[in-house]
Formats: sequence, C-alpha cells, structure tokens
Amino acid sequence: MASAENEKRLRRPVALRVLVIHLASWRYLAALTLPPLLFVAVSPTGPGSLALLAMALWVHYCCWRLWLDERLFRVLPEGSDDIAAFDAALRVLWGAKAGDAPRTLMQRWAGARRLLYRALAATLGLWGLWILVLWWSLV
Repeated sequence: MASAENEKRLRRPVALRVLVIHLASWRYLAALTLPPLLFVAVSPTGPGSLALLAMALWVHYCCWRLWLDERLFRVLPEGSDDIAAFDAALRVLWGAKAGDAPRTLMQRWAGARRLLYRALAATLGLWGLWILVLWWSLV
C-alpha cells in the first residue's frame, strides 16, 4: 500500500520536475571533465594520461545516460496506457524482449538515482585520479 502511495506521489508533475532538474546536472559533470582532459592534451603520453582519458570517457558515458534519462522523464506520460506505449517504444529501440515486465515508476526512479550517484562517483574518481597523476608527475 505504501509503495502505491509513493508511486502516486512520484507521478505528480512537481516530483517529475525535481527528478529532471537533478538529472540535468549532467552538464556540470561534463564540464568538470575539462581540466583533466586539458591536462591529458598537454602532458606527455603515459599510463596516467591513458587512465585519465579512460576515466573521462566513462564520465561522459554516464553524462550521456543522464541526458537520456532527463529527456525520457520529460516525456514520461501520466496515464497507465501511455506507460505501456512508452515501454514498448523503448523495447523496440533498444531491442529488449517483448515478454519483459514493464518497470514501475519506483524502479525507474531508483535506476535514475543509481545512475546519478554513479556519475557523481565517476566524476570524483576522475578528479582524484587527476590529482594523483599531477602529484606523481611532480615527484
């Protein structure tokens, strides 16, 4: 019962706007990759630079996923019939099996939250790695 109540609350336009606003933070996370990428561009090639480049690519992949979720949550319909059409469109686009059970709104929110945390952790990891590579290059 509490789950149905929460899902009903999360379906409200203001709740979806809150989620979309947080998912839109992908812009800032992508911008935070620029200093380490500039360092890679001007520093000699080495294992540290390659690791920074790989980590920056991971952050940008996470940012792309956040961007995609932001756009998808903007068009997520409110009616249950429209949710089925929404899921069918995603299944056709990404090749999921027709028998897969549709995800609830709570599952969608949990996935978006997990993705946001993953992107934040990847950005922090990139900066931590960059500081480590900077320190290593000075020693």
